[in-house]
This record gives sequence, structure tokens and C-alpha cells, in this order.
Amino acid sequence: MPREMRFALQSRARGSWRALGLVLLAWAPLAASADEGLEWIERMNQALVSRNYSGTFLHERGGQSESLQVHHRVRAGEISERLASLDGSGREFIRRGEDVLYVLPDQQRLISERRPRNTSLLPRFPQLDQRSAELYVVSPVTRTRLTARDVRLVSITPRDPFRYGYRAWIDSRTYLPLKTELFDNEGRVLERVTFTSLSLLRDLPDELFNPAVDTRGFQQVRLEPPRQRIQRVTAQQVWNVQSLPRGFRLTQRGEQSVPGSESRVPHLVFSDGLASVSVFIGVDQPPFSPGEAGRERRMGASTAYSAFINGQHVVVVGEVPVRTARLIASQIRAAQPAEPAKPAEPAKPAEPAKPAVPAQPASPVEP
Repeated sequence: MPREMRFALQSRARGSWRALGLVLLAWAPLAASADEGLEWIERMNQALVSRNYSGTFLHERGGQSESLQVHHRVRAGEISERLASLDGSGREFIRRGEDVLYVLPDQQRLISERRPRNTSLLPRFPQLDQRSAELYVVSPVTRTRLTARDVRLVSITPRDPFRYGYRAWIDSRTYLPLKTELFDNEGRVLERVTFTSLSLLRDLPDELFNPAVDTRGFQQVRLEPPRQRIQRVTAQQVWNVQSLPRGFRLTQRGEQSVPGSESRVPHLVFSDGLASVSVFIGVDQPPFSPGEAGRERRMGASTAYSAFINGQHVVVVGEVPVRTARLIASQIRAAQPAEPAKPAEPAKPAEPAKPAVPAQPASPVEP
């Protein structure tokens, strides 16, 4: 090979490797910053369920705001928690292990139910997995100050308009969120939680987890799904979705008790790893009348969309944009009943085997 050609090829190779090196150097900080953001989110979620703390916060959504007080304790592996409204309604939400009690003084009612053990009444910041990380952009972690505390700001922005974005200001010492925001594709804040006070404690006394009002005489309601007879599921009872917004997939299928329905109704859950959408099919007393098919209601980030499909009332609810709820509702379909199998034709009798032809004697070999 001529010397000039060999020099040109070597120079081109060095240029290609230099360009690849620049790309890798540019990508590495982005990957590192995303990993750092995910680590702070994980620390925050863990602190919310594993630490002992008390505080007050302001919850803003849909143009309304409410001040609440929170007490959270973990003792011998069991979570106790109490949220109390400070705005005059007297509403309280009390959790002891898996039992959750809703105290509603204005209605003179006590409502109880069971929830998974390792959860919190406070909203948890969503967690990204490998699949959902492709749908969102995790911005570099920013160090700043909030209420005279050193915090880390973590932002997660969606790549399309079918989901919301999230921001959290995480205390660098306690890893608890001092403020969180949920925003739409145009950057408008839909919900905000801001702590005005928050302290870590060694322990909290039992009396902090009792109702602040005398509940004697209150109507007691237990939210338990009614027992159902075991029924054979037919093809007409199976509901599926034809297509979904990118990243969403079916994560749960079953039956759910809902207000206004005497029996359970089909319930489907779709998620992209962060956002979650519930679909209820065949609600007896829907929030919208049949003439209002295709109507939606919003409260902060929460959306409820109503539609009538195959004569059934379908309600889609979740913390997603209206366009996402509308698209999912439009793709729900009842499975078509399978055609009955045709009886197999009787096999034809085998023909009798023909008698074997006797072999001819071999000709003698001449000497």
C-alpha cells in the first residue's frame, strides 16, 4: 500500500475514534446525572415509609388548597400514620399496619379498609424502571436551598403529551421531600405539596394516632368487596384493549367493587411504570348520564372520563392527561365469543392389507 494512502486511512481512523470518544464523553455525564436523580428518588421514597417524622404541609390542586398535619412512625416493622386536616373539616386518615380509618366528622361517619403494609398515606414520588425510563427525561440534579435547608431538586419530564412530569425538592439530610410538584406538558403545575414544617423524631407516642374527635355514635362503614359466587367466565365477559399510548401496558385484570354498583365490575389497570390508569366497565350508577357520553372531569392532576361502549358504561380514572384517558377508553373492546368447534368427521376404516406376494425362488448359480 502506498505510504500516502496508508497515512490517509490512519488519519481517518483516528478522526472516527476521536468523534466516537467525544460522543461517549458527552453522553456519560447525562447517564451519570440520570442515575444520580434516580438514586435521590429512591432515597426519598424509602425515607417516607421508614422514618419517624411529624410535620405540616399545604396541598394545592385544582385551584383549591388544604393544610394538613402528618405523623408517621415505624415501630417493630409496623407503620402507624395519621393525616389530619387543619382547615376546619376535621377530616382524619389514620393508618395502623394494614388497617386504614377515615374519620369524617362533618358526615358523622367512620370508613375503614385495608391497604398494603409497606405504603404511605402521603403521595410517593414515582419510581422509574428500565422500561419507563425511555419515556421520561431525568434532568441533572440541582443543589439549591428551600426553607433555609440544603436540598436537591430532581425533575422528570415526559417525552410526549400522554403523561405528566414531576419535580421534587429533597432534603439532603433527611431525604424527605420538602416540596413536590406535578406538571403537564406545557409546564403548568397541576398539584403541589409544600411542607411548612418537618422534623425527624426518635419515636412518637400512641396517642398521636388516635382520632382527635369523639367518634361514638358515628356510622361505621367497612369497605370490603362482597363475596361473589364462583362464575364461569365467558368470552363476552373478557374486555381487552386494541392499542395504547406508547409505554402503557396492562398490569392488572380483575373485578372491583365501586360505589353505585351492587356487584363487582370488570377492572383493568394500565401503567407506564409511573402513571397508572384504572378502567371500570359496567358501572350501574355512573357519574355521568348516558347523554353525557364522552364527558370528562378534572381535579388537579386527576382525570375521570366517561364513555359508553357495547352498551356498557366505561369510566377511566387516573393521574393522566384527558387525551390519555380518552384514547384508552376508545380502544376498550369486548372479546368476541369464540365459534363452537365443529365435530370431527369420523375416520374412514382402514383398508384390509393385501396378501403378500410369495417370493420367486432364486435361479441356480451356474458353476
